[in-house]
Amino acid sequence: MGKVSNSSRAAYRQHWLERVDSTLRLHGYDAAAQLALQAVAEGVEHPGLLNLAGLARYDERRFEEAVQLLKRARTLAPSDHNILNSLGMSLAALGRPDAAIQAYDAAIRVAPGTAAIHFNRGSLLESTGELTGARSAYQRAADADPNYTEPLASLAWLDARSGDATSALTHGNRARALSPGNVLARMALASAQLQLGNLTDADVVLAGLSREALSPVNQSIVLSLTGDLRDAEQRPADAFAAYAAANMQLKSLYAAQFEAQGMETALRHAQRLAVWFAKADPEPWQQAEPARPRAADPKAHIFLVGFPRSGTTLLENVLAAHPDVVSLEEKDCLADASATYLASHAGLEQLAQISSGEAYRQREAYWSGVRTFGIEPRGRVFIDKFPLSTVQLPLIAKLFPDARVLFARRDPRDVVLSCFRRRFGMNPSMYELLTLDGAAAYYDAVMRLAEVYCALLPLPEHEVRYECLVDDFEGTARKACEFLGLEWNDQLTDFATKARTRGISTPSAAQVARGLNREGMGSWRRYQEQMEPVLSLLDPWVRRFGYA
Repeated sequence: MGKVSNSSRAAYRQHWLERVDSTLRLHGYDAAAQLALQAVAEGVEHPGLLNLAGLARYDERRFEEAVQLLKRARTLAPSDHNILNSLGMSLAALGRPDAAIQAYDAAIRVAPGTAAIHFNRGSLLESTGELTGARSAYQRAADADPNYTEPLASLAWLDARSGDATSALTHGNRARALSPGNVLARMALASAQLQLGNLTDADVVLAGLSREALSPVNQSIVLSLTGDLRDAEQRPADAFAAYAAANMQLKSLYAAQFEAQGMETALRHAQRLAVWFAKADPEPWQQAEPARPRAADPKAHIFLVGFPRSGTTLLENVLAAHPDVVSLEEKDCLADASATYLASHAGLEQLAQISSGEAYRQREAYWSGVRTFGIEPRGRVFIDKFPLSTVQLPLIAKLFPDARVLFARRDPRDVVLSCFRRRFGMNPSMYELLTLDGAAAYYDAVMRLAEVYCALLPLPEHEVRYECLVDDFEGTARKACEFLGLEWNDQLTDFATKARTRGISTPSAAQVARGLNREGMGSWRRYQEQMEPVLSLLDPWVRRFGYA
């Protein structure tokens, strides 16, 4: 068969372009996207058709195929912002946030006034906990298109999460004026009204949302906010029922992912480590080869650990107000090392005898991860705040033998109840907290593991009690500063002001932004009847930690 001429290929391509364009006008996007797939399958290479075909695969959740099609489109049209935006969406869906951000940034350089690109970039940053960057991206989207509802609703939700109820009302009402049914804006408004104590207004919004068909995640949020409303109304039984219903929505959604056959749950992981280290030869764990000093090192390296809802966010924000401190909030920069060394008995044996070269490689990977999040620890007191780094303490001892550990402590009953009531980004550990029994069992397992580690590992440790920090702020904070090698600085007393600008990504954001308060102390007592099934499991820790 002879070669096809360039003119014939051009005519064939034009034929398909006209068919797709006609289908788009007459029958809409879905039909045109399917036709674009057919055109690409028949060998037509055109950036617009490849983009449309890539979006079709994206809609079908065939994200890898979408990325391949969109990369072909980008080769043909490197500066097409629509293609770059589609590529960013597909890379984000594949779990490749860094590559997605690069695609979005390239699109913004070409078309800086395109609101949808800024919004998509903001959504990705929010999903990874980069709330300050997300807020900036949403604001740029809203500025580019004042009639674009989604960025306004997203700003309202970030405001509500951070405790800025007044701004949440402003953004939420603007979004609702454009789109009265917008679910995210209405959830933000309900949350803001709750924070302001306007319970009747919050009840009206939540009642309307509860009658609608929502996604499982949004149903969970509405039920959780309803629990907060009932709690504020002093109706603990109804509040507890709402929290339980909210968590069941998420449990049903994530069960297949976190209870897959053969998968080690976070609970079993902690229990296995406790058994292994209880029997381990202590000698290899009593020492580690010191890391060679480098100019890029921090002045001091601190791991802030404990258990979720134990006051780690409050303590971090207090210390981060010190001018000599830089901190990283809940980014697991030891995740890869944990997967290598803590996931099996063979890995643990390897960690016990880790070579200096391998330890150096793992440290470099850790510091590279830290800097990826925009943190420069050089010459500062660096605080890595990740509560469940408690589980990773053997890694820390071997890789960072000069590090110090701040252990946040709070009444176990308040901790477990708060874990059950609050919303977290989902992962294997947070999945354990979706039932009261699961939260108590996981707390028990992690505390048992921490006790084993404490007896075995030589890491310097200082305990900070949440209740002491609230009741004797300066005395408790001064002792923490002494442990960190910091001179006292009066800026610590105004930590809440700085906290409001930091983009806190944990459920404690709104509470920390309000400054010191006693609202979380002893809250378990209101729910004593509902907590009765787990109190016997928690009682040894209540006594062990002096909360009896």
